[in-house]
Amino acid sequence: MLIHLLSKNRYSIFFRSLRDVKANEKRTIILRTHFELDQRLYNTPTSSQIAGILLEQTSDPPTKGPPIVIYSSSGQSYKIQHYYGCYDPLQYPLLFPYGGKKHKIKNKKKTVSCIEYYCYKLQIRLAKNSILLKSGRLLQQFVVDMYIKIETGKLDFYRKEQKKIRADLYQGVVDSVALGERNASKIGKRIILPAGFIGNPRDLRKRYLDAMSLGQRYGKPDIFLTITCNPAWSEIVSELGINEIVQNRPDLTCRIFRAKLIELKDLIIKKKFFGPVAAFAYVVEFQKRDLSHAHFLIILKESSKITFAESYDEYVAAEIPDAKKHSLLFDLVLKHMMHGPYGEKNPKNVCMSKKGYCKSRYPKSYCEYTIQAEDSYPIYRRRNNQIQVKVRKSMLDNRWVVPYNPYLLCRFDCHLNVEVCSSICSVKYLYKYIYKGHDKIAFNLVDTEKPELFVDEIKQFQTGRWISPPEAMWRIYAFILNEMQPSVTTLQVHLPHKHAITFQESQDLQKILSFDFY
Repeated sequence: MLIHLLSKNRYSIFFRSLRDVKANEKRTIILRTHFELDQRLYNTPTSSQIAGILLEQTSDPPTKGPPIVIYSSSGQSYKIQHYYGCYDPLQYPLLFPYGGKKHKIKNKKKTVSCIEYYCYKLQIRLAKNSILLKSGRLLQQFVVDMYIKIETGKLDFYRKEQKKIRADLYQGVVDSVALGERNASKIGKRIILPAGFIGNPRDLRKRYLDAMSLGQRYGKPDIFLTITCNPAWSEIVSELGINEIVQNRPDLTCRIFRAKLIELKDLIIKKKFFGPVAAFAYVVEFQKRDLSHAHFLIILKESSKITFAESYDEYVAAEIPDAKKHSLLFDLVLKHMMHGPYGEKNPKNVCMSKKGYCKSRYPKSYCEYTIQAEDSYPIYRRRNNQIQVKVRKSMLDNRWVVPYNPYLLCRFDCHLNVEVCSSICSVKYLYKYIYKGHDKIAFNLVDTEKPELFVDEIKQFQTGRWISPPEAMWRIYAFILNEMQPSVTTLQVHLPHKHAITFQESQDLQKILSFDFY
């Protein structure tokens, strides 16, 4: 049936010719998960998912996307670049059984961007079933591949448009001219990516500094909140078709999580759940657990500041609730807010450090009253009331409860961690934490047929950016990744002749200095 279906595909002849071509060398990707790597970024994947690794280079932008190489029976090869129109039907013949067809454009524009096209293709339409959204695990690979294509196209644009632009301090140009150098290509450094490219180190550093300025203006954050997507939300499960699983529908999880995120934001900001808000910042992240999550930092107005340890219990709880009085809350705490078991009960868990203890310092100590701590978080009330519950085949007590807000937990039915920021020492750490950047992985390619006996990890392991299906779908839909209010305007302050200037590498340095840069 498939052969008959693909007989109408104009590209099928290329696939049939592959039977006469020997297979390329088989290679295996080895992931490096050593403890010395920053586990916030280089943590081990904990779910079975299809992900992409985008190579990163320090001196130049990432290389162009890999082409599809097609061989004919005569031995000739053809390269199909990622931006060719036939790339998709060649890479995914079952998703484009007829080789693809032209779409009529109903708006005034004669062309659409790559991201607009895939955003259109990945929409849910009741009147027409989508082959893409019904393709199961193949949808994960498709969305990751297409987002890498989109980002690679942006990087290619910056490479072509800015490869001849250089930057240096004004004083550096003056010094170079004084030494007799007039060739602009000999000084300064190349501009690789501007700060406007979301997610690059310049962008993250700028957002971190802007967020720190909020703390300088409005004081330390009062609430640190983390919300994680729950794949068992009724809004997601009700939209699944026959034999569909949540993991294969990143479009659904992204849409529903975004809706929950907007609801939570409105509850905190507009409805003043914690009190009037002076400033806030949040960042959406995608870890290797196949679940999207967001971090909120909330600064309350002076009249609503949480200043006394006695008032912390009004916002945060860290105990197992009474199963008879609060049955719903009891079930949700057991389902979402129990950390573990780790340590002696599960020494191989991903939360364990090299030295054999939990990186999140669980189990906590018993405490009769909430007290102010010297570090980033207070010591919450965890009474030794002999209540134990069975979670993941182990008996756990109050020492294993992740701090939560009872109302928010019942309303959103997901892992929703709420912490009170009790010390000014936590400010820098918290802001750095939420702006730490993309998830990364250290990897190496090894020949499967001739495995290496010894792998030089220092020389052969490369660093790559880990792109999961939820992140790819989120970015294709162009949903907001971070937000900060009030906005911050950066004012450039510098010493005389120490401001940065940009120039073309073909320019004469003497002419550059003749312009008035002020």
